[in-house]
Amino acid sequence: MELDGTAPTSENISLTLAEQLGITDVDIQERKDLLGLGREDEAELGSFSEISRRVVQDVVDEFYVNQTSVPHIRTLIGDTETLQRLRSAMRDYVITLFQGDYGTDYVNSRLRIGKVHARIGVPPKLYVSSLYVLECIINKHFTQTGAGSAPTEALRRLLSFDLQFVFDTYIQGLMSQVQLARNELVEYSRSLEKKVAERTETIQKLALLDDLTGLGNRRAFFSSVAEELKTTRRAKGRLSLVFADLDGFKRINDTEGHVAGDEILKTVGRLITEVVAAPQTAFRYGGDEFCVLLRDTDAKQASAFAVRLHAQVKEEFGDKVQLSIGTASVGPDEFLDIDAFVAAADAEMYQDKHQKSPRKPVAVKT
Repeated sequence: MELDGTAPTSENISLTLAEQLGITDVDIQERKDLLGLGREDEAELGSFSEISRRVVQDVVDEFYVNQTSVPHIRTLIGDTETLQRLRSAMRDYVITLFQGDYGTDYVNSRLRIGKVHARIGVPPKLYVSSLYVLECIINKHFTQTGAGSAPTEALRRLLSFDLQFVFDTYIQGLMSQVQLARNELVEYSRSLEKKVAERTETIQKLALLDDLTGLGNRRAFFSSVAEELKTTRRAKGRLSLVFADLDGFKRINDTEGHVAGDEILKTVGRLITEVVAAPQTAFRYGGDEFCVLLRDTDAKQASAFAVRLHAQVKEEFGDKVQLSIGTASVGPDEFLDIDAFVAAADAEMYQDKHQKSPRKPVAVKT
């Protein structure tokens, strides 16, 4: 993982932390100037290099005695193994404070320190207080060596310089978290919109289905008729409508009950679906009435479909129930509006119901 919270890419995998944060040599010098950390300070700090190596162990020992006395810090440190790794890292840190060279390599080491502390969850208040404690302990041990005054002011400016870069990584980490949270929110929003769209589509589809038979309902029928008439007229094609009604259904409802009647309706719906070939569409018009829209179908073909449907129902139910069927056809030159189209098929269905005579194809004309 990199500072921005993303996996390394071929573009940034070779970049240093400073480069990733856009920290240049010019920026480093500007930061020094703002703190008054000049070449004389760097030289003074470098002059204590040998002394720092002599006292570093005592400094580290006293520092961690102090740190582990703070409950919050002790909890963050955790086990003994972690404490040993921290002691070793602190030893290196103290020595580099007095190396006398505070350029890009030094800055990258400070950015790494900030990155590690941010990852393990050290809050800024603890980091700043710990840095202050470290400063006091270093000055104390330097003074006790008898080598003269400790580089108090130069050290303070350098530690402030360090603190800038540590906080840069903290801030970058926070920005990464905000960006990550934003990305997650955007993704969640998109996911939510997709779910809402899918559920809306499902609801819309369910609103157009007959619960009992699974065929389109009356609302879906009129919507489809309107669309099919418009499409067929524009294409100068043909469209037929089959209107079917169950004979004997009321007697079954009255003698055997509505449960038995519902089973009859579901079975008829299934039979219609078996006879109807895509892309034709079947509907339960209401009660015991069913409709089928037959695209690219003329009156003769519609009549043949009605015969097949009659035969299918006869095979399933025998004389228990039968279908009365009417058909109407339009196109390619003559068309009806919706009401007239439905009425024409309905009228032939009633003719079939009352006469039960051999069926003849009916082509509707205006």
